[in-house]
Amino acid sequence: MSRAACKEFGDVVTFDTTYLVNKYDMPFAPFVGVNHHGQSILLGCGLISHVDTKSFSWLFRTWMTCMWGCTPKATITDQCMAMKNAIEEVFPHTRHRWCIWHILKKVPEKLGNCEERKSISPSLHNVVYDSLTIEKFEVAWDMFIKKYALQNNEWLHGLYLERNRWVPAFVKDVFWAGMSSTQRSESMNSYFDGYINSKTTLKQFVEQYENALAKNVENENYEDMKDLHSYIPCITAAQLEKQFQSAYTRAKFKEFKDEIVGKLNCSLYERKVGDVWSEYEIEEDIKFGEGEEERTKHVSFKVEFNGETNEANCNCRLFEFRGMVCRHQLMVFHERRVQRIPEKYVLRRWSKNLKRAHTKVRINYDNSSSTIEACRHDNMCNLFNEVANLAEDSQEKYEKVMGRLQELKGELLESSIVCESNMVSDTPNDSFSFEDIVLPSKENMTILDPKSVRRKGRPPSKRKQGGVEKICKKKREQKNKTLSNEKAKVQENAVSNEFGTQESVVNVNVRNFF
Repeated sequence: MSRAACKEFGDVVTFDTTYLVNKYDMPFAPFVGVNHHGQSILLGCGLISHVDTKSFSWLFRTWMTCMWGCTPKATITDQCMAMKNAIEEVFPHTRHRWCIWHILKKVPEKLGNCEERKSISPSLHNVVYDSLTIEKFEVAWDMFIKKYALQNNEWLHGLYLERNRWVPAFVKDVFWAGMSSTQRSESMNSYFDGYINSKTTLKQFVEQYENALAKNVENENYEDMKDLHSYIPCITAAQLEKQFQSAYTRAKFKEFKDEIVGKLNCSLYERKVGDVWSEYEIEEDIKFGEGEEERTKHVSFKVEFNGETNEANCNCRLFEFRGMVCRHQLMVFHERRVQRIPEKYVLRRWSKNLKRAHTKVRINYDNSSSTIEACRHDNMCNLFNEVANLAEDSQEKYEKVMGRLQELKGELLESSIVCESNMVSDTPNDSFSFEDIVLPSKENMTILDPKSVRRKGRPPSKRKQGGVEKICKKKREQKNKTLSNEKAKVQENAVSNEFGTQESVVNVNVRNFF
């Protein structure tokens, strides 16, 4: 199922190894994508013993082989240099991006010694997120460095050298399915919570892994069912909105409606209007902060429109980044009275009208799939599905396939009758085939315990703790100490009562003896 899903949703993959699944401290490394409902979908995973370049290279090559040679167009990881080296070696044509959340999270730690440390983090956020173009980022970064006298800061200098891996202005021209961090990989770990814990053995992991995936498949099937039997009403009478309503899944149509609502905060101004090319400026009022700290910021965007093809390009790059038409493009489409936008803006990836390949794969969450007969059956079903996909759009192709299958069915029936009459078993073939593989039985299958390895990063006992965490820990210790004292008193009273009872019995026995 992951192989089939990789063909549909393997264009953008996040990879993270922060989830430890068993008592051997083996990092769980999931390859996570996004399906047409915006849900996280597992495209394979591995358990590795080390987090070095050699191990990651082996893992990436093995995963690529399992996925029939498919390689992602873009991938998101943290700043691990071992991952970076392995990706450059195994996926040289894949666009690699660092998780921006992990980078900005380190600002208080790396720049906490500065005199203006309270304002330095918001300023860096403004430089990173408010720079719509590369040129504006370069200017804003230079001003930021000079303002806080950070010319000699090695951490910032290293980030600047690798700015093409994490700054939005450098990476938003690539499709990332709306992801800018490894949060998808980390949220995928929640699928396994309740099934796996720190005491899980390797054998238990394999069994519980399938149970967790069954729940994931159930969630996706539920969303597919809702798309078939319900719909979200339009908020306008525009044909353009109905175009997306009929094409997109419920989750993605909700995102499109958010862009329609966002038009209320935008104002359109003509800058250059020609017979073919026109240029518009869209000013948007963006609110940030909460309560008394809420502020409104005016941001200007530029949209270029082609009158011949009805194409609109916005410098916010939301369509390139998320695959969703932005509110600024919608403003121009409305101004130019475009009733139906080009099909390039309606991505097949978010469509609800397609029968996805991975939904046709038969799933068995038991041991029946480990038999030779089951493997043969699945291989034939997969091939039949591919043939059906190729022939379903034409009556001529359909009749051709059905005719061949009827002929093949007749031949197999005659062959089976002859075999039964002569009681002749299949003769082995000298050439290698899948049937030559002898699968181990459940009784003979032995799973050995791997060697425990040291976790990546600071040991838990020496990890730095924040003030709130220290207070909570202290309260827990005091509570446990109080409970222990109360429990000890109860046991002491019980023991004293027991001794008192025994002493009374002894006195009675002594009096009776005399």
